[in-house]
Amino acid sequence: MEKFEKYISNLPIIPDVASRIMSIPEKNFDISFKELEDIIMIDPMLTARILKVANSALYARQNEIINLQMAIGLLGFKNIKSLVMLITAAQFSQGLKSGEYLNRFWRHSIATAFIARHLMHRKKERQNAELAFVAGLLHDIGQVALFQSEPIVYEELLSSVEEGNDSIEILEQRVFNTDHREVGAGLLAHWNFPDPYVDSAREHNTLNINSKYRSLILTVTLADLLSEYIGYGQRGDTGDELLSEVLTLTGNTAEDLEYFKTDYRKVFEEDPLFKECQRLFTK
Repeated sequence: MEKFEKYISNLPIIPDVASRIMSIPEKNFDISFKELEDIIMIDPMLTARILKVANSALYARQNEIINLQMAIGLLGFKNIKSLVMLITAAQFSQGLKSGEYLNRFWRHSIATAFIARHLMHRKKERQNAELAFVAGLLHDIGQVALFQSEPIVYEELLSSVEEGNDSIEILEQRVFNTDHREVGAGLLAHWNFPDPYVDSAREHNTLNINSKYRSLILTVTLADLLSEYIGYGQRGDTGDELLSEVLTLTGNTAEDLEYFKTDYRKVFEEDPLFKECQRLFTK
């Protein structure tokens, strides 16, 4: 048995509809809007949530979005894919042990997703923006599996990270004989998610990247570290050196760091979709 398997066995199963949609390649334009609509409509709750979020958040238009066909036509496949993942993750979270930890976890993950998407826009790779958004949202999903297995132990581990004793991965290996990156990659592969998401979960927050999706993973890593830097996560001392190196590798500077801490934080905190995400995940 793989080391991560025992940590994912008690997690809720991700809905088949979401798994099918997430497994559609980003560049597959052969799927028609009608086919996408037919897949989503299998899950009435997911359909209702998509329409609610589309109308109440960033995507709201002057005219109400009253059906999936209209939502898909206005938003496009990539945005719909991101919405599906956001809503599925929120539903998934409802089946887990409650607690302040999960609120903190999703607060950090959502911020990472928004920053990762914005980083892609800043370097004019808009075609990869939604890919980065979902990868950012899911990059730490292995933490949830470890927390579910030993909530009290994991909370203590996170406290040690805040005190700057060691990186979270080192402490996880010491306690669980695995870490959230390995568990997260195993979980996403188990759910049949495409390789970019699996590799981002496995190799984020390291410079030893073997994946062919190196650029995406560096973007997710930078977004992860920036979200902590601006107050959306647990910030330990071990991340400072990595942040400096990743800034350089991604062509960013100290000025960019200041931009995210001040200007961009104000922008995304006022984003209607960001606010809607907070409501989705807060228990």
